[in-house]
Amino acid sequence: MRMLITAAALLALAALAAPPAAGAATGSATTATADAAQTAAAARIGDDYPYKNDSWENPDPWNFYKRECTSSAAWRLRQSGVPFHNHYKTHWGNANHWDDAARAVGIRVDDTPTVGSIAQWNSGKFGHVAYVAEVANGQVLLEEYNYRGSHAYGTRRLSASSVENYLHIAR
Repeated sequence: MRMLITAAALLALAALAAPPAAGAATGSATTATADAAQTAAAARIGDDYPYKNDSWENPDPWNFYKRECTSSAAWRLRQSGVPFHNHYKTHWGNANHWDDAARAVGIRVDDTPTVGSIAQWNSGKFGHVAYVAEVANGQVLLEEYNYRGSHAYGTRRLSASSVENYLHIAR
């Protein structure tokens, strides 16, 4: 499965890098190719989080509490090759501090989702973060833990514009 997804991602990226053929249409075809590349890059979806049965009262190895949104986001970032932890270049803390922490260390924060970015909200007592697993047609597919206090894994698809910030921590 992983090889198929990787091959699809490489083909989609190659299509993006290739110049258009003479007389080729541009616009929606280019957008469709970009969406295909983003979707193909969404290689990890599923609850493979290693602490899904542990108590949320204990910290994970990255110094976030297990089964919280911050721990889950850190897990996905680490899987993508970022050695992320609660003191990565600065202190990250609760989800509602992640946008400020990112800006403080020069990490891009904007309103444009990309696969591998972190969706972030400041609302509520602690805020919320989720991993962007897919971007297509103005929507994002998020992977997350502890949405609405559940301490459980979930996915949801929503309008990309409904997310407050996107943090581009991944390399």
